[in-house]
Amino acid sequence: MTVLASEKELDKEWVELIKNALEIGIPVDEIRDFLNDPSRPR
Repeated sequence: MTVLASEKELDKEWVELIKNALEIGIPVDEIRDFLNDPSRPR
């Protein structure tokens, strides 16, 4: 499987979103759970 250079780079908007979530106190585990299953109710 060939990985394009753009697939290796982190999306700057996602990085900012995660940083903001951490700054307001959302735990890493909660962010990870949401990213793994966004349809699961919180």
